[in-house]
Amino acid sequence: MRKRSAIGSMSLVSAVLLFCAGCGSETLHAIDRSDLVGSWKTSGGDSIRFYSDHELKVSGISAFRSEGSGCTGRGVGQWSFYFETGDSVGTLMTSDEASEGSLISVTLPEGGEGECDVDLSVIDEGRSLCIADLDQVCSSDLRFTRQ
Repeated sequence: MRKRSAIGSMSLVSAVLLFCAGCGSETLHAIDRSDLVGSWKTSGGDSIRFYSDHELKVSGISAFRSEGSGCTGRGVGQWSFYFETGDSVGTLMTSDEASEGSLISVTLPEGGEGECDVDLSVIDEGRSLCIADLDQVCSSDLRFTRQ
């Protein structure tokens, strides 16, 4: 099981997203692993393919770079759902054992050493994914839809 603590800014992002799940024009929607696995694309051709073993492959992911994440926009990475720990309000962690969720952690390689993390919100009743931001469920109009 891969876990990443949601301490610091991730805890804040998660708490804000949970609090704002019903505000604005977008709402979070939980989906299960079988609904996430497969290919998702933007209208501009960016694509993410999620695999059941928590691997993912990205291609032409300029959208992540435009959000200032530092990602290379291509390659193989890992994904997992966030889940509430129950320890305190708004504390989330990621786990490969979580079988459903409305917020997805994506870890991609950077150009040099290290990795970059991007969070995706599940919206449109599970039909779309968008890039999550500190104070918004979706930080842009860009949408990944299942193919």
